[in-house]
Amino acid sequence: MPSDVSNFKRPFKVFSFEPLHVNLVSTPYGKAALLIPVENLTINQTFNPTYEPLAAYGRMDPIVTYKNTTRSMTISFTCQAHHLRDKPSGVVNNIRNINLLTQLLYPAYFPDGTTINGDPSAVLGAPPFFRIRYGNYIGSFKRGGEFMGESESGLTGYIKGFSHKLGSIPKNVAFGKQGMDAGYRALPRKIDVGFSFDVIHDKLVGWYRGEFSPNGYGYNFPYNAGEWGFLSTNARSTPQSPGAQTAALTPSTAATADSAALRATNPQGVHQKLAAAQMGTDLGTSPHTPVASAGPPEGTA
Repeated sequence: MPSDVSNFKRPFKVFSFEPLHVNLVSTPYGKAALLIPVENLTINQTFNPTYEPLAAYGRMDPIVTYKNTTRSMTISFTCQAHHLRDKPSGVVNNIRNINLLTQLLYPAYFPDGTTINGDPSAVLGAPPFFRIRYGNYIGSFKRGGEFMGESESGLTGYIKGFSHKLGSIPKNVAFGKQGMDAGYRALPRKIDVGFSFDVIHDKLVGWYRGEFSPNGYGYNFPYNAGEWGFLSTNARSTPQSPGAQTAALTPSTAATADSAALRATNPQGVHQKLAAAQMGTDLGTSPHTPVASAGPPEGTA
C-alpha cells in the first residue's frame, strides 16, 4: 500500500521508486518501494538509435553499422504538504520521503569488516539502480491507474542529475511535528524535484516475425493503450473484425445523443473527415496483423 504521506492523496497519484541495491523492507521504512505523491508531473522521453559510420576510400557515403537504441527520460514533479491540510505529521513525512530518495542515490556497501576507526568497510557492494513506476505511463498498473503493488514490473535504470528546488524560503515554510518531538519544526512546504533516468532494458526489444517484442513489452510500448485489437475509427468502441465498419458509440444520456448528432452533421467535424478518409482506406483493419489475436498482458513500459 502507498505510504501515509498526505491524507488527501490517492494511490494513483504516487510515483514509485524501488531501489534494486537496497532492501527497503529491512529498513525502518518497511516497504519494498518508496511511494511519493507527486503533483505537476512532467515526463519527457528520448529514443536514440546509434550508428557507427566508417568512411571508406572511393565511397561518397560511409559504411554505417548499427550499434543500439538507447532510451532516456527527464522527469520533474512537485512534492508539497501543508500543516493545515495534511497535518503536521504529513509535512514531516513529505520531507522524510525526499530525504530517503536522496539517500538511495548512494551505493550499498558490504557489511563485513571494519576500518581502524570503527566505520563500516568501504567496499562497494551494489551501485544505485532503480525500478520506477507511475500510473499507466510507466509500469504495470490497472486501467484506472491504481497502484497494484511494489512487485509489479516497471522500468529499470539509473538516476542522474537529481536536483531539489526549494524556491523562496520565507514563503515556503510549513510546520511539522511527529512522534516525541518537543516542538514544531519549520520545514519546506514544497520541493520541486527533477532528474534524468537512463533506461536499462530488462526485456528483449525489437521486431520478431512481424511482432514487436513478443513475450516482452508487446504493442503497449512505450505507453499503455489497453488490450490490443483491431484499429477502428473510434478508439473507445469494441475492437472490430477485419474490414468491419465501426459501430457508433451508444450514448448514455439524451444530452450526449444530441451533442453527438450535432458533431456528426458538422461538415468540418472529425466524424465527416473520418468518413471521407474511410472511403479510400479501411481504417477498421489493423496494419500489423491480418487476424485478430488476444492482446498482451495489461501494462506498459
